[in-house]
Amino acid sequence: MRVPPWTVPLLVLLCAALGLAGARFLVRPSVVLDLAQAPSDADLRTTVLVVGGLFCVDTAERAAGQLDGLPGVVRFTAYASRNRAEVLYDPAVATAETIRKAIEGPVYDKETGEFLFGLYRVVEADGVKYSAP
Repeated sequence: MRVPPWTVPLLVLLCAALGLAGARFLVRPSVVLDLAQAPSDADLRTTVLVVGGLFCVDTAERAAGQLDGLPGVVRFTAYASRNRAEVLYDPAVATAETIRKAIEGPVYDKETGEFLFGLYRVVEADGVKYSAP
């Protein structure tokens, strides 16, 4: 059986398109870090952030470090390939705004002993877009 010569390129394009479209459904977090024990009676909430500067596992771990020790923050989950972070927190102790400010704050670099400014910028929080500074 002979197939037309355009069949192979068409199959390659079809497989590529299906692979790119399917990647949307197969998302694995880059970093999941439990920062604190959740109180048993807490009504926890999740804030979803789009963070500029969050693009690999290392930057996701560094962003998680920004929230380490922040009261009320329970879990940090980052999807670095999508510049997305989900933060589980206790709204009685922390707010989405304090989480945003902590992520955007200066980062202490242990290797050099310097503070690094402007590494992260929250572009969107829970569907609300922030304007450029």
